[in-house]
Amino acid sequence: MGFELPTDAPVIVVDAGHGGTDLGARGKTPYCEEKKLCLQTARLVKQYLNQLGYRVIMTRNADAAVSLQQRVAIADQANADLFVSLHFNSSRNPTAHGIEIFFCDSKEEKSRANSSRKLADSILSRVLRRTLATSRGVKKGNFYVIRETSIPAVLLEGGFISNPTERSFLKTREYQEKIARGVADGVDVFMKKRRNSK
Repeated sequence: MGFELPTDAPVIVVDAGHGGTDLGARGKTPYCEEKKLCLQTARLVKQYLNQLGYRVIMTRNADAAVSLQQRVAIADQANADLFVSLHFNSSRNPTAHGIEIFFCDSKEEKSRANSSRKLADSILSRVLRRTLATSRGVKKGNFYVIRETSIPAVLLEGGFISNPTERSFLKTREYQEKIARGVADGVDVFMKKRRNSK
């Protein structure tokens, strides 16, 4: 890296879903594993966020199994500002397609839930603008990694591996870059709004 980030740069945790023996969703011809797509996309998100001046901590940077508890612990120990988990979808219906994003609507932590929802809106709109994919919307989810973190957290499902047309896009670096740029843009817009509202 040719540049040093300021020590007070916001810290974003980028969580590449699955890994190791946990392959995630898989698609046949062309063959595709969710764990690989997650890691490739997460590395691109890190690159773009670094360029925008953020520090990024990856929950995994290799094909390794990382427990859900470890992923949350990494975010806590990093004293991070945001948590973004990257996944890709699968459905028994091969025509299901599009991008959706989840946040945890916790009754106990209203302000975190509210921030998570705003982060989800910001990321989804930017990813859709880059990819021109179909929107499946911002949804409430109870996934461990977004429920147990203590900071605004979202989980993006970046498209359906089970849809042959979408899978052929997802496998290309060009499309992964569009998703990653959209995620980074969305984080940046959210963080700037949050900074200005303080």
